[in-house]
Amino acid sequence: MAHTSLHVHDHTGITTCNDEHCHIHPGVTTPPVPYGDNHYHEIIGQTTYQDGHYHSYRANTTLAAYLPNGFHTHYASFETSFADGHVHSIMGYVMPVKPEIE
Repeated sequence: MAHTSLHVHDHTGITTCNDEHCHIHPGVTTPPVPYGDNHYHEIIGQTTYQDGHYHSYRANTTLAAYLPNGFHTHYASFETSFADGHVHSIMGYVMPVKPEIE
């Protein structure tokens, strides 16, 4: 099935602004992790270095949300690691993709 074809999603965005600063969380998800007749992805990485520190994160997206014309996306909402006395929240949809049929 196309939804479990090898693909990744861009998840680049900005964290919440805490302690008078924000970070960017650049990257792509892992390849799909099958879950029944659907799938999810892991999001693993580090934020940009800002205000003398960075944060790490590791989370799973929701299952695929199907869009018109064969595209799909996933939602993710999680907190970064604790650094410099605080955390940041990351939330939003990953970039929609239309997986290639293998």
